[in-house]
Amino acid sequence: MDAVVGIDLGATRVKAGVLRGGRVVAVRADTLTVHDHTEVGIVERLVQVVRQLVADAGMPLESVRAVGIGAPGAIRMTDGVVTLSPNFPEWHEFPLAARLAERLCLPVLMDNDANVVTLGEATYGAGAGVGDFVCFTLGSGVGSGLFIAGDIYRGKDGMAGELGHLTVEPEGFPCNCGNRGCLEQYASSAGLRNMVRRDRLFGDMTDAALEDPDLPRRLYEAAMNGDARCQGYFEEFGYRLAIAVSAVLHTFNVHVIVLQGGLARAMPAFMPKLQAELKGRGYPAIITPARIVPCKLWEEAGVIGAAALAQRLGSTKKAI
Repeated sequence: MDAVVGIDLGATRVKAGVLRGGRVVAVRADTLTVHDHTEVGIVERLVQVVRQLVADAGMPLESVRAVGIGAPGAIRMTDGVVTLSPNFPEWHEFPLAARLAERLCLPVLMDNDANVVTLGEATYGAGAGVGDFVCFTLGSGVGSGLFIAGDIYRGKDGMAGELGHLTVEPEGFPCNCGNRGCLEQYASSAGLRNMVRRDRLFGDMTDAALEDPDLPRRLYEAAMNGDARCQGYFEEFGYRLAIAVSAVLHTFNVHVIVLQGGLARAMPAFMPKLQAELKGRGYPAIITPARIVPCKLWEEAGVIGAAALAQRLGSTKKAI
């Protein structure tokens, strides 16, 4: 049975898995070094990862049909080129897919990481069997993917679905995209930190608290234990997300919104406000049929989505 490899490439680590018969049979994660952030270094690292992963699965490399990659940034999927990636500033018009295909003698397909997560949910997760849905990934920022008419919608330049940069507060927190009040400055861990910073929640200890990677979880636990200030942060999170979801529903008329990412696990804290706010933000005929559901793949979505991308290549072994 043909196998495919899915690679979830992040800013600090790479996670990869072998998918065979619809299930993951081997997985590994590697921390990226400074050298791995160069064009030469990342190709070397990914070749090593794929070869070791396939060996761990007890199969020859020749049994792999294709490789899929989800990567952050602006990805030109048609030829597997990273045009720009904030996480890898040295990469400009970098043909990563072709370079890796040449080294592995396997076809390689690459897409934006949020699109890959969406494809994973469409194929094996909460969007399976749903022809049209939108996926929001709520984590350090807000990623998103549009699954329309049975496929990822990418737009003219492959950048469609940057919903994290919808304006939800015109004079709001500044965003590194150059705008103010973007969704990801509210409905994300960055957004929660913005609120804590704004209110100096911990007094003189606020700056130190902001450096704690576990801060979002602490805020969530406090909110669920009745802390009114932390409850207010998640209400603001839900309020801003409702504005964005309303815009998406009125634009695409989908009936399913999938919430992915680590902060989707905080749905009990922000969903009541999101749902209440959404009811008053648009045509009932558009809002009422829509369901907001948690994902099913969680942390495995990137690997499984990249593998699903590879499955779409078919069996022709040529570089893409």
